[in-house]
Amino acid sequence: MAEPPDGWPLDPYAAVREYPVLEPLLAMCERVDTGWRFVHKRNCQGEVVAVQGVRVWPDRYLDVVRILSHTSVVVARAWLTGPRAGDFVLKHQGPPGVVIPLLLSLPEPEA
Repeated sequence: MAEPPDGWPLDPYAAVREYPVLEPLLAMCERVDTGWRFVHKRNCQGEVVAVQGVRVWPDRYLDVVRILSHTSVVVARAWLTGPRAGDFVLKHQGPPGVVIPLLLSLPEPEA
């Protein structure tokens, strides 16, 4: 993925055009009702080193997706509360086309 000029945000549509396997991430970002919030993770020089999304299921789970590159994505779901707080329900790293569906296929917590 080509780096945009300094100070410019990443263009998610350009990223998906270049790497179509990232399209499920764009769909997650665009829908405000999903609860996902995405931020750019930067190093001390201000360079984007990852894009991270977080979704909190109150009193249940924390879902995380961290895009390290167009070929490496980390997905995880961890318990937020109770005796298993901090334990992972799911944690995988790999190509986005493999690991993103794993996270998206997890059931929503029951109310």
